Amino acid sequence: MSDLKQRGFMLIEVLIALAIFGLSAVYLVDGDFIASRTIRVMKDTRELEQDLLWARSEIFRETEYEKMEEGGDLPTISMGEIRWETEIEMTEIIDLFKVRLLLEYDGNDELGVEPGERTYTMLMFRPKWGGHGDFSTDRNRLVEDKRDKIREIQDERNRN
Repeated sequence: MSDLKQRGFMLIEVLIALAIFGLSAVYLVDGDFIASRTIRVMKDTRELEQDLLWARSEIFRETEYEKMEEGGDLPTISMGEIRWETEIEMTEIIDLFKVRLLLEYDGNDELGVEPGERTYTMLMFRPKWGGHGDFSTDRNRLVEDKRDKIREIQDERNRN
């Protein structure tokens, strides 16, 4: 009798091995689906970011203050239409402006792009904007302040 027990597996051992194998297979397949979904989401996110960077660069090519202040629409293939607007502030550095850009996009159901919005803040050197009525007084004040500072430095050097 002991020879029979030594030669084969018991039914319970075979069932346990099959159950472990089945669970392992389920986890492996599920892990593969999760990995492929994660890769697809990362790719979609990267493409969305590239499209937003392209839109931002197109908008910041505009050199006319009135057009930048007005905002507008920018058609895209992957995100639908982008509506943009800006808030422009003068900094304490002559002809350097802080521009806050708000992008709102419709999304694209066919490509799985959800609607959304994005905000960017940039410092832009725009000498032509300083002459605009919104900034001319402040710019003139800054220029005078800088001239006064230069005179002070020159006077101090002459004294030494």
